[in-house]
Amino acid sequence: MESGNNIEILVKSSSGDPYTVSFYIDKNDISAFCSCPAGVYRVLCKHIICLINNDDSILYDRNQKELIRQVCAHLQKTNIPSLLTKWKESEELLKRVQRNAKKSKKNLEKAILQK
Repeated sequence: MESGNNIEILVKSSSGDPYTVSFYIDKNDISAFCSCPAGVYRVLCKHIICLINNDDSILYDRNQKELIRQVCAHLQKTNIPSLLTKWKESEELLKRVQRNAKKSKKNLEKAILQK
């Protein structure tokens, strides 16, 4: 659904009933709200993340693909794409550090416990 500067997109939930992600668009700004439990607590949920990543696999109604494109086109007018990139890079760095920590712990175990 779309009304003026608001775009509502239905997304899949684990229960089968859809959640609604609402995007509020204003000139060079955008905000989002999701009706899922995380969204109700104003936590950035997987539904919003998927949509701002132009991931249509989460759509409840496949006919709303164009709405995702509209949201993503408007996102380009904001600093959100650069923030999203920084977050993805940080997540990848965290995964690498966690793998290195796990490997280092295994090496320490081998050395100390002589496995």
